[in-house]
Amino acid sequence: MKRSINLQQLIAKAGEMAVANEWGERAYNINAAILKRDQNNCAACTRLAKYYRLNDNIEEAKQMYLKALDIDPENRGAINNLNDIEKDNEENEEVDNYSSIGDLLKAGQKSMTKGKYRLASKLFLKAYNIESTLTAAVSLAGAYKKMDKTELVEKLYRDTLDSAQSDAEILNINKIFTLNGLKMV
Repeated sequence: MKRSINLQQLIAKAGEMAVANEWGERAYNINAAILKRDQNNCAACTRLAKYYRLNDNIEEAKQMYLKALDIDPENRGAINNLNDIEKDNEENEEVDNYSSIGDLLKAGQKSMTKGKYRLASKLFLKAYNIESTLTAAVSLAGAYKKMDKTELVEKLYRDTLDSAQSDAEILNINKIFTLNGLKMV
């Protein structure tokens, strides 16, 4: 016979998982179970919103953050995340306005100068996806570095090296990444 788990146990487990940065299916199931038993559990709403957001289901994330605000209109986490989603949408619309690599790189550099590193990374990524040039790779790596996303800098560096077709190209990649403070040891 399956042991019944009470609401407090579910809440405790969901809290532990959030602290441990666990946002997979199990966390989703636990938080959904909490909301079935307590539809006014604001924390479960915000945790489900994060799950949806991490899985690129932005509309569901927004709905959960809005539900959290219905429960607690002063919920700073929900307010901040909704603002962040709106800012992300605005940035995506701005990126969509550019189609040439040159315009994307120019707009990305302008964003870097203004300290808008997330927008810059989106612009550079679009340029890099159009054509994987060394300029686009180094620019994108620079934006990632400013955002402390060293794992993405490392991956981009390795991918750029892997795409090299000659020893001279590898030397040039190493030189350019090193000059820009991006070379990974």
